[in-house]
Order: sequence, then C-alpha cells, then structure tokens
Amino acid sequence: MFKVKDIGELKYFVGLEVARSHNGIHICQRKYTLDILVDIGLLVAKHISTPMIKDTNSFFNKNATLYDTVAYQRIIRRPLY
Repeated sequence: MFKVKDIGELKYFVGLEVARSHNGIHICQRKYTLDILVDIGLLVAKHISTPMIKDTNSFFNKNATLYDTVAYQRIIRRPLY
C-alpha cells in the first residue's frame, strides 16, 4: 500500500499543458515547443515561405557530413520523446 497526495488540479505534465473547461479537456504542447525553439536558438528566427534549401545536391552526396551532429540529434530526439 502507498500514500497518495492531492496536489491540486493538473496544469502541466510531461511536456503537456492541460486545461479543463465545461466543454472538456484541452491538451496543448505550446510550452514544450517554445522550449525546443529556445534551446536551438530559433525563437526569434524570421519566417520564410519554405524551410527547404534550394540546393539539395548535398542530400544525395554520401560523403557529405553534418556540421554539428550532436545538436542535430538533440533536436530530432526531443519531439520523439
């Protein structure tokens, strides 16, 4: 047997913001997304019409290397969490 402590209404849990209303429960990941943007330094980035680069030849070059693989892996891992 274990003790349970009531700490009030759920507001934030594992990257999810939770809000209750008479219509139901609203779940949002706005704070989690903003934390990722702050972490990778893109919070103040300017908007563009498409995030793709024009020259895609480097995508198909097997000898091409990423400049910062650790940062890239951290960025990719966070949404998967």
